[in-house]
Amino acid sequence: MRQVLIIEDDRFNRRLYRDLFEAEGLTVRLASCAAEGLEAARAAPPALVVMDIELPGMNGLEATRLLKADPGTRDVPILIVSAHAMGTSSAEADGAGADAFLSKPLRFPRFQEVVRRLLG
Repeated sequence: MRQVLIIEDDRFNRRLYRDLFEAEGLTVRLASCAAEGLEAARAAPPALVVMDIELPGMNGLEATRLLKADPGTRDVPILIVSAHAMGTSSAEADGAGADAFLSKPLRFPRFQEVVRRLLG
């Protein structure tokens, strides 16, 4: 079964993502910080990573760069999500190696479309 790794520090958002992916029949792993997410991705590369930008310690852009530089995880698609107020742009996400970028609050139809494209 395909797994999705959610790297998100907000407990409410982690549960929301988990529920959305489980409703689609996917297995979900959760991480509340970049270091925990990097360890989980390297231990068992998922089919998709959903990465928040603002994380405690290392931010999501740096974590994305590290995953894309690692031969074991470089091919894992990464969807970066960021709040409008954080000012992160699609170009910054692209520069870090992200495969897609969405701003919060997420619009469910667009989120589904992007996730389905990334999962193939």
